[in-house]
Amino acid sequence: MLLSEIARHLGGLLEGPDLEITRLAAPDQAGPGELVVVREARYLEAALTSGAALVLDKTSTCPDTLSRIRVADIQKAWPLVLALFERRETWASAGFHPTATIEAGALVDPTASVGAYAMVCRGARIAPGVVIAPYCYVGEGVEIGPRTVLEPRVTLYPHTRLGADCQIGAGSVLGVVGFGFQDNQRLPHTGRVVLEDGVELGANCVVQRSVVGETRIGAHSKIGDLTDIGHNVQIGQGVVMVGSSAIGGSSVVEDGVLMGGWVVLSDHVRIGKGARITGGSGISKDVPPGQTWAGGIPAQPLRKHWRRLAVLDWLVTVERSLRQLLKRPQ
Repeated sequence: MLLSEIARHLGGLLEGPDLEITRLAAPDQAGPGELVVVREARYLEAALTSGAALVLDKTSTCPDTLSRIRVADIQKAWPLVLALFERRETWASAGFHPTATIEAGALVDPTASVGAYAMVCRGARIAPGVVIAPYCYVGEGVEIGPRTVLEPRVTLYPHTRLGADCQIGAGSVLGVVGFGFQDNQRLPHTGRVVLEDGVELGANCVVQRSVVGETRIGAHSKIGDLTDIGHNVQIGQGVVMVGSSAIGGSSVVEDGVLMGGWVVLSDHVRIGKGARITGGSGISKDVPPGQTWAGGIPAQPLRKHWRRLAVLDWLVTVERSLRQLLKRPQ
């Protein structure tokens, strides 16, 4: 597209020659005919030497020889630029692929798409606009809401329910039997998994079905890749979990919680509304609403964690001083 078209889309001011832009590029990998969004001052030097067209704020310096778009707020412009260059995957063409299997008794809306070698079992209910990519398995009695997308090789165990506008990453498994044992015997898991509207799961996530009742993820929660959600877990609305995290069985994560990567929650803990858990933390006790916990395993309230680090730094200084005293001649 032309740089002038991008400028109009962003509501920005084009300075310099109008150019045809082929793709969006990183500052240190860009070249002529490409576009770089300079979101931070530290990237400006690399962007200026790349020869690419730039998107800048109104205060950044730029040679007159370079084509650039000036915007009032670079952070607000960033998602707009990404949307222009987004590569949308077409997991399945409209209609049902000839190799797909749709059992008798499954109700699949004609506007849904079912890809190659996918299987939709009896009793499943597939709403308008749903996309089921190749090699997916949709079990008996599964319900999928409008416009939800299953990427390739997603497995939905029987009676799983997905709301509208969900996005389920490739290889994810929803409704598998949880890790629940008594007297070294696996407990039957009679429940199901429910995802409310707008939930997004990354690739290769596992959500275990409940022993009784539901394992539930609230509306518009975002779960990163390689995350394991235990049986009977209750996740509230607007929760964000970065990838490679895990939640033990029967834990509760209330609305608006933010969790970094590699966070592990023990079973039967409660994370209060709006709490923050930094990456790499292990949580073995309840976290009150609104608090920030950090510090690895076991995690602690942020101020307590800082105090612990300060004491450790002080002990290192003391140890160094003692060594110097011991080296002095007596």
